[in-house]
Amino acid sequence: MKLKNLLGTLDYEVLEGSLEDEIKDICINSKQAAKDSLFIAIEGFKVDGHEFIGEAARRGAKAAVIQKDINLNFPMIKIKVPDTRAALAGISSNFYQGPTTRLKLIGVTGTNGKTTTSFLLDSIFRKAGLKCSMITTVQSFLDQTGVEFDRTTPGALELNRFFAESWSQGVEAAVMEVSSHSVDLHRVDHIQFEGFIFTNLSQDHLDYHQNMENYFQAKLKLFSPDRRPLYGGRFAVINKDDPYGQKIIAATDLPSLTYSAKNPADLKAENIINSIEGLSFNLQLKGEKWAGIRSGLSGMFNVYNIMAAAGAAHLLGISPADISSGIRELPGVPGRFEKIDTGQQFSVIVDYAHTPDGLENVLSTIKQLNQKKGRIITIFGCGGDRDKQKRKLMGQVSSKYSDISIITSDNPRTENPSAIIGMIEQGFGAQDSYLVIEDRRKAIEEGLSIARPKDIILIAGKGHEDYQEFADYRIHFSDQETVKDILKG
Repeated sequence: MKLKNLLGTLDYEVLEGSLEDEIKDICINSKQAAKDSLFIAIEGFKVDGHEFIGEAARRGAKAAVIQKDINLNFPMIKIKVPDTRAALAGISSNFYQGPTTRLKLIGVTGTNGKTTTSFLLDSIFRKAGLKCSMITTVQSFLDQTGVEFDRTTPGALELNRFFAESWSQGVEAAVMEVSSHSVDLHRVDHIQFEGFIFTNLSQDHLDYHQNMENYFQAKLKLFSPDRRPLYGGRFAVINKDDPYGQKIIAATDLPSLTYSAKNPADLKAENIINSIEGLSFNLQLKGEKWAGIRSGLSGMFNVYNIMAAAGAAHLLGISPADISSGIRELPGVPGRFEKIDTGQQFSVIVDYAHTPDGLENVLSTIKQLNQKKGRIITIFGCGGDRDKQKRKLMGQVSSKYSDISIITSDNPRTENPSAIIGMIEQGFGAQDSYLVIEDRRKAIEEGLSIARPKDIILIAGKGHEDYQEFADYRIHFSDQETVKDILKG
């Protein structure tokens, strides 16, 4: 493709060379540069791509897109733009010829529930006979084939490549989690969505956003009228019971379907039966009975996730019968209220809950479902190099709902695990029953060893993750595998 066609309507300045030259590939990693490729220099948080333009040139890159005033002593076409991240999104979409315009793509955003909602929608798509692709924190699939990405929402180049390949393989529908980081860092610019789902918003990622208002504003962009050319969108499905959801309803230009378990809404859950074995309830649409729901998922938070997925599927024209069947046939989601059963006389649940709100949702559900009146034992920690404000809050949540809390290490990264644990301890009072066991395996061993029949153990924070991340290395560690290994002796 000619360089001028790749740049399209972007704001740019030609510093050197011709826009008539043909470009055969795009890269942001200089090691992936090849003959006649275009290298886009991204200024990252740790590494600046502008420092690697020389390597890209030596590997055959024909052109470079930059945003800094730097001296480039290389025989390359040089294009300057205000923001190379934003330019990358537009160039990637142009290179792959706008692949998302050919798909029914749903973007799921919010603090909690994105992954489960995406899995539910994927299951509904398949039940309706649609070939589909999915991108989530836990697993991603191009039709039936597993794909691995480094982050919740991949970069613009990866996304466009993924969706172009999806379309070429006959995929008709897709669902993806959309993180606040991805919106803020232009990863989803020029990705054309059919619709958006907003689940909820609570404290998370404040190490990046600094405060809740900034966090909310990043999410709000997807629903804002002035961003419609950038993100597309034909409809929105919004949680009316969430205060931030109400703000989005008031601000968006998109035709919206609201859902609720408490208030009048377009989609309403009624006659909810919630047990450790699963959920059953009726869905009313516009005040009339619409669908009966049965699911192996548990908890009120999953009632909301189911309503969100059902609402989006309805707006895509999928029948109530296929929606109900798709929900019923999803067995569960790895690391999301995942029940581990090896025949023990107590319950073990592994969940990704890593925010105060997420932990409270799970623990309040466990307390509600605790019909046998056993003790609740919670094992959890907090990640390093992330929002420090939530650590004390998570301690408060665990002390409120748990009979015994075991504070341990999560992914300490570059922080001292003991210091993280000390911040969590600030959320506990003198009369609260808790233990500190830094080694995560030993913490799980202790929790399992003190469990009595009818007790419920929650191991929170890592969910689907199968690793622990330290300052300079990563080790294999799975909460699920650890529990099974210990219980099987």
